[in-house]
Amino acid sequence: MKKGAVISLLLAVVLTLTGCALVVKDPVVDMSRVVIDVNGDTMDKGTFMQQYNAVVNYQAQLAAMYANYGMQAPEVDEAQLLQDTIDAAVRQKVLEQKAAELSLHVLSTDEEQQLAQKVEETWKSELDATRSQYFLNTELEGAELEKAVEERTVQDGITRENIELNEKNILVQDKLRAEVIKDVTVTAEEIRAEYDAHVEQDKTAIEGDPNAYGQKRLRGEDVFYAPAGYRLIKQVLIKFAQEDQMLIDTARQEQSAAATALSGAQTAFDANEEALKAEGLSAEKLQELTDEKARLQAELDAAAAESTAAQEKLDDTLKQGYANISEKAQAIYQRAQDGEDFDALAEEFNEDTGTPPEGYAVRKGFTDFDAAFVTPAMTLENPGEVAEPSEGMYGFYIVQYADDVKEGAIDLASVASHLEEELLTEKRTAAYEDTVTQWISDSDVKVYSERIND
Repeated sequence: MKKGAVISLLLAVVLTLTGCALVVKDPVVDMSRVVIDVNGDTMDKGTFMQQYNAVVNYQAQLAAMYANYGMQAPEVDEAQLLQDTIDAAVRQKVLEQKAAELSLHVLSTDEEQQLAQKVEETWKSELDATRSQYFLNTELEGAELEKAVEERTVQDGITRENIELNEKNILVQDKLRAEVIKDVTVTAEEIRAEYDAHVEQDKTAIEGDPNAYGQKRLRGEDVFYAPAGYRLIKQVLIKFAQEDQMLIDTARQEQSAAATALSGAQTAFDANEEALKAEGLSAEKLQELTDEKARLQAELDAAAAESTAAQEKLDDTLKQGYANISEKAQAIYQRAQDGEDFDALAEEFNEDTGTPPEGYAVRKGFTDFDAAFVTPAMTLENPGEVAEPSEGMYGFYIVQYADDVKEGAIDLASVASHLEEELLTEKRTAAYEDTVTQWISDSDVKVYSERIND
């Protein structure tokens, strides 16, 4: 056989064996393929991949944010991410179809204006986020900077058009949700049952830890059962002067560091002492530990001296800080003793902006507050009495015994409105999600996963 014929034959064989690998996929055709079909309403691969890539970009931005703070971002399950995007696309199709059935997708003039305002606000927020993330140290200015920011935002998959579509979907879905839940109500029996459950739950928790009541009150939570021994305490906090507070903070840090060093020196010395007690030590080892003891003793003595000096400095700094606000605190206390309204004094002078109007709930030994606050508060004998200024962590506390906390379950009437609101929110959420789940179940949904992954 001639050489040319042999080569031709070999090429024919190779082309036959590898022909499928030489087929080039047309990207336009590929992206136009249907990947999701919901009741005949389809989504092509290009549209789906745009949504999926937006989710991926968001995860990348989230990871970058974690990295900026030196934190490890949560692991991303790519398969789950893809499935979540598919589920979201199917859900969106179903909601759009239901909204159209009810003509809820048609917006009124007011709704159009509301949408335009929301789109503008969201777009500006996205631009600000891009500017903060990518252009903090840029030399670009003015229109050039704004153009670069917009281009980067679009590069991340965020456009004004997408925002408008998303915000309109949200608005229409809010209307759809309102339509679904409009007849959901809460009965008096349901409120009572919820109240009884809360009372029993809090009673069990508080009987095991009486401090739990004060802690929950401190967090601003409703507490449905109160143990014995609590009282409400109002206060006027006179804080240290700013310059004194800075000196005190520094002195506290130095004292804390010195105390830590002393503890470490004591631990090392004690460990050496224990080592010296061991039986069967060689003469060489015994001498080594004895020499080490002398060194550790010197370090311990030095650390103790530094700790004492740091504590004395802190004491002196606190003493001066109290002296600088003592006259003001004493004057306010005297005005309270002379019969002035304590609430009015607190309104004018209290520097604890987080004080509840009814006062803090405290009990004897309550450790969530400064002892300088709790001790005088629990020493007062009768509601209305005011204690002398007490030296505390932040300055002077001037506390008033406002009232006793009634032991037992809270009155249902005082929390009925809140319970109704919580129950209504829960029932509405459940009703809506159950309805949407049923709509999806009743729909003819086809997902062509192989086309997505191809």
